[in-house]
Amino acid sequence: MLRSGHSLSEIARTVGKDKSSLGRHVSEHGGREGYDVREVRRRKRMKRVDAMASIRVIRGQLLRFITKELKLHKSPEQIAGILAKKRRVVAPSTIYRYLNERAPHLKMYLRSQKGRYRRRRGTKIREKHREQAKKRRIDERPDIINRRGRLGDFEGDTLMGRDKRVRIVSFVDRRSGYLIAFLLPKMNAELLTTLAEKHFGRIPKKKRHTITLDNGVEFSDWERLQKKSGMAIYFAYPYHAWERGTNENTNGLLRQYFQKSYDFNLITPGELTHVVRRLNDRERKRLKFKSPRKVFWKK
Repeated sequence: MLRSGHSLSEIARTVGKDKSSLGRHVSEHGGREGYDVREVRRRKRMKRVDAMASIRVIRGQLLRFITKELKLHKSPEQIAGILAKKRRVVAPSTIYRYLNERAPHLKMYLRSQKGRYRRRRGTKIREKHREQAKKRRIDERPDIINRRGRLGDFEGDTLMGRDKRVRIVSFVDRRSGYLIAFLLPKMNAELLTTLAEKHFGRIPKKKRHTITLDNGVEFSDWERLQKKSGMAIYFAYPYHAWERGTNENTNGLLRQYFQKSYDFNLITPGELTHVVRRLNDRERKRLKFKSPRKVFWKK
């Protein structure tokens, strides 16, 4: 977006960051003209390397003392406390890192050799089941949605390109085929909700009823989207793409312009807006050769 000439305000809105934070980040890494993402990543890696350098302080007499205390089955927290009394500051986390990186053979003296924390078996599975139980499934939808009896019942999904982190989010009205689409610059459910709320906010409340979504993690913030948009949210069953047939068909139309092998980083918001406008103005046989825009916005 910097190369395309977008302002910092536009970029901040797109990536969901504060403008001042973004400005500092760009200025710290070469400014608008010199910003290089490869150099930014290299610096980030070097910071991680420097963070690990603290384990180098464990050597000589200090190393011998820590080793002796470990062999007495004392924990890193206890050893750090003893050293603090002797005015030697070594954090417990530094000792743990030393054991992991330099002396794994000393772990045998720890009370727990499986790591500092233990996840209880089955916790994530139960949590996933609880989240699934909250969702309303597609077969709970009112009949008026199934027979396309009104405007304002949308289906939602995302399209990915070569870089799977950048996606196009698409919402399609079931009755008219009217398309709302925008770029999601990173896989972030909260950012998706914020951008979706902004786009649905431009539509009259009487044309905002429901959304039927795919089960992707990008829609995990669906409860906030439901609350902010005022639209009831339903979910298709996993791997049942045909239950969102209108959306899948429209995504196929988008693929005419943005193939899966295409790098979505290169798409500008203006380019996507142009394609969406073109699809919404294209006449459809099922609408008796009226355009989705004309059907959706008719009074």
